[in-house]
Parts: sequence; structure tokens; C-alpha cells
Amino acid sequence: MLNPYYIVSELNSKTKISLKRNSNINVIFRSTLKDYNSDILKKIIKINIYNKVFIANKNNICPINGLSGLYLSAFNKKILTSSYFQKKSIIGSAHSFKEIREKIKSKCSTIFLSPIFKNKNKKKQSIGIIKFLLIRQHFKTVTFVPLGGIWKPRKLHNYGIKSFAGISHFEKAK
Repeated sequence: MLNPYYIVSELNSKTKISLKRNSNINVIFRSTLKDYNSDILKKIIKINIYNKVFIANKNNICPINGLSGLYLSAFNKKILTSSYFQKKSIIGSAHSFKEIREKIKSKCSTIFLSPIFKNKNKKKQSIGIIKFLLIRQHFKTVTFVPLGGIWKPRKLHNYGIKSFAGISHFEKAK
């Protein structure tokens, strides 16, 4: 069984359906609004009560019951300021060796490496599964999770990969 992470930017009807339909997913809430609204995050935690919920790039928020930790996106180079997150899980994403090293310095236990496969919407060159596996072997102190262009996650299990992250995979109709 794979451990999925669903990256959510808003809580609309499509997102609610995806969360209810996939009861075993962890959620990364990446708000696109400048004024952060904790009510949306609280609703996500309530819907996704049995799994982990992470907040993206908001390391100065007050404690919220049920929040599992902090997600640092690839562009986020900030050092944590809130003591609240020092007791929580810190995860992040990276696109290069430089960003991987930055996430390790930020004490990320899990790093989402992107893009693994070619994504229909992006022009960024994909890493590919072989390079992903080589990078995973090189940095043994953290867990790497593939992100980007994953349409058949069950195939990842063949490579010893136990987690994956995405957006479109969870939102497509089943």
C-alpha cells in the first residue's frame, strides 16, 4: 500500500470529494491567498481526521489542533521561527541537488523530488525514475517521495517506492 500526499490549494467541492473518496491520504495545504485563513485548514483537518495534514510555507502561524507539521516548498529558503514546528514533522520539496541540501539543512525528514515524470501541464524536464532512485541512494538520511506526472502510482511499488505526492492524480474522475 502506497502512502499518498495530496497537495491542496483550496477547499472546493472537487477537493472535498477527493478527500472523502481517498480516506488514506495525507494532505499538504498550500494556500494561494496572501491573507491566510486558518478556517480552511481546520476544515481540511476535520475532513481528513485520520491522516496527516501539513501547512505549506507558513512557519509563523499559531498552533492548530490536528496539524502534523510544516511543508517547505522548493522556493522557501526561510529558517523556522516558530518553536511550535520544532516539535512537528518538517517536509519539503526540491528540484535540484542544491535545493535537496537546503531542505536537509532545514531538517526536513521527507523531501518531495519533482518532477519525476513528464507532466502534461509543465514544460520542465522530468528527472525520470532511474535518476530518482540514484538520488535516493545518494542521500540516505532523508526519505524521498516522487512528485509530478504520476498517473499510475501502483507501478512505483515495483521500484521499492512507498509514497508519492500529487495534485491531478487525486482530482481526476474515477
